[in-house]
Amino acid sequence: MAKRKRIPGLIGADNTGPMLLLFSPRERMREILTVGLVQCNYQILQAGTSYLAGIKASQMLPTLVIADLSADNPKDVLLVARIHKSVRTKSIAIILIVPAVPDPFVTKVLAEVRELVDSEGQGAIAKIPYPFAFADLLAKIKSVASETEHQIVNSNSEEFVNRAVAERLFDLSVKNEKKLQDIGSVLNKNWGFPFTVIKALDILESDGGCCTELAKCISTDPAVSSTILKISNTVLFARRSGRINDVRDAVVRMGFRETRSILACLSLIDLSPEVYRNRGFGRREFWLHSLAVGLIAEKLCTGCKFPRPELAFMAGLLHDLGKIPLDNNFETVFPKLLDHTMDSFSAFYESEETLMGFTHAQLGHFLTTQWNFPSVISMAILNHHEKERILHASPAFDKLIQEAVFVANQLAKAAAFGHSCDEIIEEIPAEMMRDLKLSAGPSERFFNSILNELKQLCSYLNLQLQERHFVSDAYDTQDCDIILVYDVQSIYHPMIVALRNNGFSVRQTTKIASPSSGKKRVIISIPERGLPLDIMFYGEEQKAEGSEVLKIFLVDMEQSQTMRENICDTNLLFMDRKTFDVRLLIHTLDTFFERIILPDLPGAGASAEERGK
Repeated sequence: MAKRKRIPGLIGADNTGPMLLLFSPRERMREILTVGLVQCNYQILQAGTSYLAGIKASQMLPTLVIADLSADNPKDVLLVARIHKSVRTKSIAIILIVPAVPDPFVTKVLAEVRELVDSEGQGAIAKIPYPFAFADLLAKIKSVASETEHQIVNSNSEEFVNRAVAERLFDLSVKNEKKLQDIGSVLNKNWGFPFTVIKALDILESDGGCCTELAKCISTDPAVSSTILKISNTVLFARRSGRINDVRDAVVRMGFRETRSILACLSLIDLSPEVYRNRGFGRREFWLHSLAVGLIAEKLCTGCKFPRPELAFMAGLLHDLGKIPLDNNFETVFPKLLDHTMDSFSAFYESEETLMGFTHAQLGHFLTTQWNFPSVISMAILNHHEKERILHASPAFDKLIQEAVFVANQLAKAAAFGHSCDEIIEEIPAEMMRDLKLSAGPSERFFNSILNELKQLCSYLNLQLQERHFVSDAYDTQDCDIILVYDVQSIYHPMIVALRNNGFSVRQTTKIASPSSGKKRVIISIPERGLPLDIMFYGEEQKAEGSEVLKIFLVDMEQSQTMRENICDTNLLFMDRKTFDVRLLIHTLDTFFERIILPDLPGAGASAEERGK
């Protein structure tokens, strides 16, 4: 098995044992345990705060989390609840370092969480009292963690890794054009976008395209032909007629739209087999995210009567194409980028820009241009993080597709359709929402229709999709958990979707009303740029009524030290509106409400009032 180079943040990266996430607010504890565990062949991720531990667990999926629940920080136990409730992290085993006399709150939370552990697919939970012997910790680790889980899959490095190119990617003195050309040269040896799809795109883009031409194109690829025939004969399509064996008949039965979607999806999956997966970039979740962005972009374009919504689907599906070769071909690149993303609370593309000087969007544009994709698709890929550039794009045809892909990416992240490389969501300019006829924001019906289409595509592609449903806007009553305050004429913030999906009732408004007496409430304010902050609303007078109000301001700032250093002990927090990580917000809300587990959605669980207790 080929050894990996050491990467920042992953200590003992040359080791071949499982990856462990070590969380402790005590620096000396972290360092001593890390030294010992690395000597025992483990790879170690460190976190000094529970919210950073939650982010690293969600992104990197370690085999085991070791959590030090010190007597000074009992609310850190909520990390355990979040890990075991999340679909993404629930199978991770946990070892808790607990005081000899545990805090009552810790005992209460663990009692609730243990009910989940017996469920299928839940990771084990074990405890070890402090102080302890290192040998006892080692024995505990071996008893709860499988030595074979999450091992890094290595193939012959000569087949897909060019280490010299990988090292130059982080050399900022090398011009970006040279780096992109070097990547292209590596890919040309063993990687290229399937000709069948490019030809099919030409047919679909032309005014005279027809089923016969598309069928001829598909017939040149035996693998694609057999797949299209197989899907066309499934129950979903073959309810009213018999079995067919002709590709043209299959295209007619399925229709242009479905055939095109399946062709593109099959190609994306073929380019990114799971064998190449590096930690933190699971391909199944990446495919789900890409599919969702394509479907949402297409639906947005259809809703505003755009004449070619299928181009928006293709652009959305391929918007993150540039991430695939970075992971497939350069095994040391992705972990380094992900580590910087988490430690700096920056977007993945910003970490790319900082460390490499270029982004996956630029790489995706370079590759699709090389492969002769329609320029409207290549430009949408290039600009899918550049909202200011999109607002000034021309012609209007190109601008609308670029807007649709940008908005779709933010909505897919907020709705947790799959997972890519970060969970930072950005506010959406009101101009984009107006152009896409979505000024009031997406509805429950909008997301459920996307979910139904996603289920159908996943059934074709043998992808598993977690069962879920979306919360109705009607659930957001006057007496809600969270008030979101911003100028709805200037922006739309998709965080409202993320909050509802995490079980919170939310009301958006342009001004603040007094909270009910005796109730916990959170006010999230996104002040208009250039105006003073209204920090003084709801001061000491609310405490006399028994209410507790947490005020969170999203402002322009390099990094919010208040947020990092005193996240659990203040009722006034500042978060950076540019690098807004939804995982950090959910952690803050869980801590404030002392939420043990995420509640069920309306009709099946706790009420808004019960959650505030």
